[in-house]
Amino acid sequence: MSSKYEKTQGTKISVSKLPATEVNSADAVFLGISCSTKEISYTGGQKSDIDVTTLCSEEQEVTNGLSAPAELTINGNFTDDEGQETLRTAYENDEVHAFKVEFPSGIGYAFLAEVRQNSWSVSTSGVVSASFTLRLKGKSKPIKNGTVNLNEGSE
Repeated sequence: MSSKYEKTQGTKISVSKLPATEVNSADAVFLGISCSTKEISYTGGQKSDIDVTTLCSEEQEVTNGLSAPAELTINGNFTDDEGQETLRTAYENDEVHAFKVEFPSGIGYAFLAEVRQNSWSVSTSGVVSASFTLRLKGKSKPIKNGTVNLNEGSE
């Protein structure tokens, strides 16, 4: 039995040049930020617990409540290219943009997000690093065979 895996080399990540209200607007122009990105980390929103214990219960009972927004962190080399400049501007102006992350197999995710955190660091390695933390707005939409499926959503 062989294991299945998704390669990281060739992953594409892009951001809409202008603020967006749809994940896959037909007239949107997307800017690639793959060539400065070293790592992408997604964290789904954690659901809060609602205590539904009653006086006649013998143990504490909880049910899932609303989930917090999911987050995505993009780490890589600092550049002054148009893609990273769009992220920095989105942070300063509190703009929501459309994003796409597509793996080499043609699957991935499209979503709307705001830049929640923008940071950079300088170390003795000689390379300035940049990090952007995105807060997703709504659910992400799956990409299959390079096409965004607007009828499905995921956390």
